[in-house]
Parts: sequence; C-alpha cells; structure tokens
Amino acid sequence: MAKLIGPLFSIAAHGTIGKAVTYSRRPTHNHARYQKKQKDRYTLARDLQRIKFGIASRIWANLTEEEKATLEAAL
Repeated sequence: MAKLIGPLFSIAAHGTIGKAVTYSRRPTHNHARYQKKQKDRYTLARDLQRIKFGIASRIWANLTEEEKATLEAAL
C-alpha cells in the first residue's frame, strides 16, 4: 500500500498502488515506475532441484512419527 503525505504524485509518495505503479524515493529524486512481474524462468538446474525436493518431501511424508523424531534429533 502506498503511503501518501499530500496529494498523489507528491514529493512524499512511496509504495505500490494496485500492483501497477511503484513510487520510490532516491537520493537524487523521487519517481513513479511500472513494476514488471518477473519472469518464471525454467532451467535444468531448477527443475532438478525441484524434483529432489519433491522426492524428499514424499519420503518424509511416508515416515512414521518415530522415524521423524529420530531424524529431527539427529539434525
């Protein structure tokens, strides 16, 4: 939520309005800019990491409470 002290487009405006415009203060000036959504890039390394995490998550879910307690104590 943008915090305004005075009217919109004022010197003191900062924050984001409606996921569209971001007002910010810089040492030299204040400005408003469009905040683009970052791209969700797929890479082989990222996919492998997600696969590993998914496998580990499924293994953890299939452990008994006793096995989980033993592993948590070891960490």
